[in-house]
Parts: sequence; structure tokens; C-alpha cells
Amino acid sequence: MFNRLTFDPVNTIAMARAGDKDALSRLWSLLNPGLVRYLSSLGCSSAEDIASECWISLARVLPRFQGELSSLQGLLFQIARARLYDQLRKEYRRPRPTLMVVDQDTFAGQIVPGPEDLLDESSSRTKEWLSQIPTSQAEVVALRVIVGMSHFEISQIIGKSEGAARILFFRGLENLEKAITGEKKRKPPKRFFTSA
Repeated sequence: MFNRLTFDPVNTIAMARAGDKDALSRLWSLLNPGLVRYLSSLGCSSAEDIASECWISLARVLPRFQGELSSLQGLLFQIARARLYDQLRKEYRRPRPTLMVVDQDTFAGQIVPGPEDLLDESSSRTKEWLSQIPTSQAEVVALRVIVGMSHFEISQIIGKSEGAARILFFRGLENLEKAITGEKKRKPPKRFFTSA
């Protein structure tokens, strides 16, 4: 059984590279929940399926992998991001009608905590709020707040500088706060990744 307290990342990665299924299982137990939360927070309807495909892809490149646990996590999230884009491109070509019911009075007249305090990967409101802000900002906010990655790790995944990742994060929080408090006139939610 996997125990986070006795987990040795260096040894586990080395064993997984050598083909040890138990070591790969321990890595999966550690990294997969965050991966699924990340995909779900971006409105992915098949987060578990995409996560499974990501692990299959990672298993193929793992024997050649050189690095530590944070690098492995970054690689896994890069694979996930590419898979998500692929899936969304397919869905965009064959759009399906969607219906979303929004309660506009939920936060009217209330003191609202910071936007990052209200995000919950399982909440439909989180998906709605993230869909109200630019895609690049929503992705960075999800990686930072829901998954808990550093700005440096995020910059490696999105292919931008650490400073650019920070700017996207803070702008995303500002826009998210506007969306939550209703400063902006509410628009119907856009399909994720259809515009930047």
C-alpha cells in the first residue's frame, strides 16, 4: 500500500524507469489525483479517460526520462495539456448543443472571499467561472490554485516564461473576481479553448 510518509521519489522513479509496476503504481497514486483535478477544472468531460491516456504515453517515454519528481509531474501535465487540446479540437469540429442554468443571484450582496478561495475542482460553478475568463488565464489559475503547482512548473507546461505565467495568474484572478462578483455583465459561457 502506498504511504506518502515513506515515499522516496528518486528511488521510485528509478524503479519505474526499470519497469517496476509497483513503483509506477506509487507514482500514479501520487500524481493522478492532481492530474484529474486539473483536467476537470478546465471543463473536460472525460478527465479520467484522458488521464489514463496520459499515463500510457508517460510509460512509453519513462525509460528515457532523466529528472526528479517535479520534472516528471511537469512532463505528465504537458502530455495532458496536449491530449486535452486534441480532444477539444475534435469536439470543436463537431459541436454539441449545451444548456447551462446559472443562478445569477448567488453572490449578490455578499462579501466574497478571494476568488482562489472559492475554486473547487468538483464544482460546476468553478467551471462556469473559469469559462468566463480568457483561456490562457483560466489554465494558469487552475494549475496554480487547484493543482498547486509553482509558477516555474506552470511556465514549463505552457511554454512561457515564469514572469508571463505570474502575470497570467494575477490577471486571471482579477478577471475571476469580476466574474464571481458579477462586475461584468454575465455572458453565456464560452466553450473552453475556443478563444484566447
